[in-house]
Amino acid sequence: MNGELCTIKGTRDGLVINIADVSQFSEVLSSLERQLLASQSFFRGSSAKVYLHKGVLTESYLDQIEELIADYGMRLNREPPQLSMTRPPVDPMEEETPEVVEDTTLLVRRTIRSGQRLHYDGNVVIMGDVNPGAEVVCTGDILVLGALRGVAHAGAEGKVDATVFAFRLEPTQLRIAHVISRAPDEKSPRPSGPEIARVVANSVQLSMYSH
Repeated sequence: MNGELCTIKGTRDGLVINIADVSQFSEVLSSLERQLLASQSFFRGSSAKVYLHKGVLTESYLDQIEELIADYGMRLNREPPQLSMTRPPVDPMEEETPEVVEDTTLLVRRTIRSGQRLHYDGNVVIMGDVNPGAEVVCTGDILVLGALRGVAHAGAEGKVDATVFAFRLEPTQLRIAHVISRAPDEKSPRPSGPEIARVVANSVQLSMYSH
């Protein structure tokens, strides 16, 4: 839970609000609001369910969570909260494959538009583009199944082995951990295929992606 009493995670089934200990409910709400603020309007229009690790979540608590996330344009799925789950259950067939999206990976099924900022504690997979003027910051890897033309910062808490992948890698700024890449030479021809960025010898190196 990375020290937070409450975290928002992306899964195959949608967004999940993980609560570590409901006995400190005021701190839980504060933690939840911090993450909603950090993500600006990114979660607007989404629904989320609750996973509870310790304690009993009363209807009154659910009402307060529902009211808070509604202020950010979200809906609460009021199914009975799951207890003691480290991650939401997945289909048994999916469990055997390495492509399962765990609760440390946020799956985004849309383009990140100019002015939007996405900050996430974990990996981020974007099924769309990251437009100029948009910003994606995360503590893990960034994978863009489209064009990355905004700001990208992977390994934000010092993970130097983090990577940034995109079908079209043309960021206005690219950073991995503390290492910032220089702006690409506009005169240089750009590869027509996917690229991956990683830190090599204390500098960000871009290369064509191959299996």
